[in-house]
Amino acid sequence: MSKHIGSNLDDCLDTEAIREEMAAAAVKRVIAWQIGQAMKARKINKTQMAKRMHTSRMLVNLGCCRFR
Repeated sequence: MSKHIGSNLDDCLDTEAIREEMAAAAVKRVIAWQIGQAMKARKINKTQMAKRMHTSRMLVNLGCCRFR
């Protein structure tokens, strides 16, 4: 039987020492989603976004797609 039966997810993540890591990953996914939605609303693609950010398309692609 699992030692986590009856506990909540936060307790489980604390026990496994990954709560902060999971929270950070969740925040990154939300930010990537928000950026994607803003790009759709403004009808710009990743190349245009990279130019506006003064960076490469590759870095924009990593930021937008890595956490989906």
